[in-house]
Amino acid sequence: MTVQGKVPLFVGAAENRCWSLRCCRRRMNLSHGGERVILVMFDIDGTLTESYAYDQQAYADAFLDATGYPGVSTDWHSYRHVTSHCITREAICHHRGREAQPDEVQAVELAMLKRLQALQRREPKQFCEVAGASAFLSYLRELDGVAVSIATGCWLSEARFKLEASGLDVSGLPLAASEDGDSRIEIMAASQKKALHVCKQPVFEQVIYFGDGIWDMKAAAALGYEFVGIGQRLDRLSEAGALHLYRDYCDRDVLAATLATMMSR
Repeated sequence: MTVQGKVPLFVGAAENRCWSLRCCRRRMNLSHGGERVILVMFDIDGTLTESYAYDQQAYADAFLDATGYPGVSTDWHSYRHVTSHCITREAICHHRGREAQPDEVQAVELAMLKRLQALQRREPKQFCEVAGASAFLSYLRELDGVAVSIATGCWLSEARFKLEASGLDVSGLPLAASEDGDSRIEIMAASQKKALHVCKQPVFEQVIYFGDGIWDMKAAAALGYEFVGIGQRLDRLSEAGALHLYRDYCDRDVLAATLATMMSR
């Protein structure tokens, strides 16, 4: 384990550092004749965008704007499903003592988008990618035999705004969001299904998921996906047993080698 400060920079086979990018590219070039394709899937908050810092306060403010109730819990671990839609339904039920109505949930969604837009106008520098994310996405999209998709617990409007405001071009990538399922598992499965449709593939040889939350890791395990932890909250993932942990995407050679190792299993 390599440690930077108190949090591991990455965990993986030490020899990965010695693998050349050319070797990794050869291992990923699997689709000659349409035989094998792997899917690399990404979360958004904390994984592609540095949005975790402002996301909680923006949601609390949006919930107050739409419902009039202050003090909504932003401890995402306390909710059954860590998705914008389900968090909102559960929070409304808690405060009003009844099931949330669709228009009430939609009101929070619209308020969230307005809060994000206002924050971006005031503090545009808050909206940025996890270092190296754009370059890594571009690299993966150029590889033969590799498909890329996104699965997020955000609402679709929220997700697209965060990505665009952070300078990430994901045009053409399959994206599943909170509207596609209640649980992370359902959303990730929906992202895989959309990617299969776009790629015109019956099945992926393997799926590798990049995420920053314990819920991401658990959902990946439930679906049989490989998991790569990314971002600023690696301690908890390490304690939960995650083996491949990175602060960002800056060391592309090491990331590519890790993917190649996963693919060779």
